[in-house]
Amino acid sequence: MGDDERGAEDHILIQRFLAGEEAAFERLVERYYQRIDRLAQQVVRHPMAAEDITQECFLRAYRALPRFRGEASFYSWLYRITINLCLNYLRRQAHQVSTAQDSAASALPAAADPSVVFEAQERERLIRSAVDTLPAHYRVAIILRDLEGLSYQEIADILSIPLGTVKSRINFGKRLLRKTLRAFLDDDPL
Repeated sequence: MGDDERGAEDHILIQRFLAGEEAAFERLVERYYQRIDRLAQQVVRHPMAAEDITQECFLRAYRALPRFRGEASFYSWLYRITINLCLNYLRRQAHQVSTAQDSAASALPAAADPSVVFEAQERERLIRSAVDTLPAHYRVAIILRDLEGLSYQEIADILSIPLGTVKSRINFGKRLLRKTLRAFLDDDPL
């Protein structure tokens, strides 16, 4: 389904919800829940906090939907709410060290060579550690671009920043990542 079709369906569901049909909002939640939760997981790196953020995102969307102007897609609007909630969470947690969970092993077949599994887990751990060290504004831009696959313009719209700022944050964030990964690899005894 293309973005235009999805946007048209979203608009119809929003109108039905505004007309009093609660099931229409439930359909919107079903449509976007996993994507919003994945985004929150990637940004905050804490499963329970991400779940709370996802729930709060949809609660806020439910309450604010009558004021939704449709200037951006419903999906972009949800992304914006999620990113704001994630950034608020990260600000509150700034003094705490975030913990990353290893998902690399679950992504590999059970019969995989243990050394391949170990290398994949270690690579995943290094990348996550490097991403976690980035300041939030760089981390969010990189996650939206490289992990979520959004265009620069979509990121600019979601974050309400100029397109040039998005490009700059991604470019500078990637430079910081390369520098951090180089430092991790230089310190790694493997």
